Amino acid sequence: MKTFETDAIVLSTRDYGESDRLVTFHSAGFGRLRGIAKGARRSRKRFANVFEPCSLVRVECRERNSFIWIEACKLVEPYLPMRADIEKWAYAALFSEIILEMVPEGESHLDPFLLHKETLERLERDKDPQNVLVLALLRFQFLMGYMPALDGCAICKRKLKTANKWFWQAADGKLVCEDHICPNTSYVALDSGTLALIHYLRKIPLERTWRLRMRREIKAPLLMGLLDWFCYHTRKEIQSIKVLEQILPSCGFSWPANRKDSARQRDS
Repeated sequence: MKTFETDAIVLSTRDYGESDRLVTFHSAGFGRLRGIAKGARRSRKRFANVFEPCSLVRVECRERNSFIWIEACKLVEPYLPMRADIEKWAYAALFSEIILEMVPEGESHLDPFLLHKETLERLERDKDPQNVLVLALLRFQFLMGYMPALDGCAICKRKLKTANKWFWQAADGKLVCEDHICPNTSYVALDSGTLALIHYLRKIPLERTWRLRMRREIKAPLLMGLLDWFCYHTRKEIQSIKVLEQILPSCGFSWPANRKDSARQRDS
């Protein structure tokens, strides 16, 4: 019987059996982690207010017969100011949903956890939460090995310094010049300055990431492209998008109807 403790961020929770809860965490030591909290639905003291999504906790677990049992859970940071702002909360839920789907279960990878934790902290206090989310998603792409080279046209091999206008098909990672745009294909238009910023983001320490600022007119299109990338790689729809659709039109965000079914269309 193995016991262990780890810092973790709550990703999701649901009822399990008659009185238990099945909780999924993003942990510092074990990647994505699922455990059963015995009697959590009946106890008013043992697990009170510790399983709220996007909360930072310290969890103590016991591994037995291939199951993980949650013995204790201490709330470290609930990020209350973030929860009071619906836009920030929606971005936090979206990023956590992507973490839930893309971080492997049981594999230790500290950098994505630190990124997740810092993203929640930055969302809580930054005046431009959309910029925080875009930077977090780009950094997550890089850490998980999905970010393409973006060093020139994927078709003609034209170099970045030879043009200012570029077009990124975020789903499959292709960057092309004006001469090689395919019809009926969704692209994000990027200038050379934005591409230079993305390249710079790969090199700097995590704590310096948040100093970068995307131009106002590029943030929403780039966010949509990154969400399209997520749907492409997971073959799943983004549930958090329903909240974003309701609250973010004023922020320049809209999710076109033809993108909602992108995962299903690519599978068919």
